[in-house]
Amino acid sequence: MARLRDIVFDCAHPAATARFWAAALDGYAVAPYDDAELARLRSLGITSTEDDVLPVPDRLITTSGCPAPE
Repeated sequence: MARLRDIVFDCAHPAATARFWAAALDGYAVAPYDDAELARLRSLGITSTEDDVLPVPDRLITTSGCPAPE
């Protein structure tokens, strides 16, 4: 059976996305930030590694080209 080794997403809310996929995929965990990465982020003006300001979505999957059910 194939197994994914690393997953990288370019997204607006990386902490929340990482936690979602780590929970959805068995055997994965979010890698902690090391001191060098935290220093690099601070030098860019990023003071928090969390981004939990997402609203709760009312749907996670949508289709296009089909009328919505009423």
